[in-house]
Amino acid sequence: MAALNTDVQDRIVWRTRSGNEVDYCASVVWDDLRQGQAEVPWANVVWFPQSVPHHSFLMWLSVQKKLKTQDIMSRWSSSGKTNFNLMCCSLCTTGLDSHEHLFFECPYATQVWNGIKDKADIGAIPNIWERIYDHLLQFAKFGRAKHIIGKILVGAAAYFVWEERNQRLFSTKKRSADQLVEVILTTVRMKLHTMKFKRTSQANNVLQEWRLPRGLLMDEDDGG
Repeated sequence: MAALNTDVQDRIVWRTRSGNEVDYCASVVWDDLRQGQAEVPWANVVWFPQSVPHHSFLMWLSVQKKLKTQDIMSRWSSSGKTNFNLMCCSLCTTGLDSHEHLFFECPYATQVWNGIKDKADIGAIPNIWERIYDHLLQFAKFGRAKHIIGKILVGAAAYFVWEERNQRLFSTKKRSADQLVEVILTTVRMKLHTMKFKRTSQANNVLQEWRLPRGLLMDEDDGG
C-alpha cells in the first residue's frame, strides 16, 4: 500500500474522455459530458441576455416549428381518419391552424403585428414568419438598442398570440387585437425598465418612444 504524502494538499480532479486529468469544476465536467454541436444560426435570435425566458422558449419552439398546431398534429394521426380540417384557427375561425398562419398571416394576428411592428423597426417587413425570421437573423448579434428591442418584441408578440390562441381553444375568454397589442407593449416596456442604455442619440429616442425614465441612460465608462 502506498504511503500517504502529507506534504501535498489534496485536490479534486476530473479525468476527461481523452484521459487527461484536470482540476474539477462544474463547467469542465459539463463540457466534457455534453454532446457538442455547432451553434445554430438562430441562437442569438432566441437566446440573448435581455430576452424574457418563457418568450425565448416559445420562440425556440416556433423557429423549429414544434408548436402543436394543426399542421403538426395532422402528421401524428396514424389511422389517417382524423379530420384535422375541423380544427381551424381559433383566432379567426377561417384559416388553417399552422405556424405560418399564426405568425402573422391570420387576420387577427395581422392586426396585432401591425400594432407593434413599427416599434420593432421592421414596419416594412411583410407579415410572413420566414421574412420576419430572416430579418432578425441579419442583426442577431448586433448590440444596438433597436435590434435588441426588435427581438424582444417579436418574442413577446409570438408568445401572446400563442397564449390567446390556446385561451380561445380551452375557455370562453377573448381579448381584442387592440387589447393584445397593449399587453405586448406593456410587457416589453416593463422589460426595458430593467435595462441600461448607453448615452447616445438613439438611446434618447428609445426612451422617448417608450416613455422610459432618463435614469436608464449610462455613460460609456459605466460599463454594460
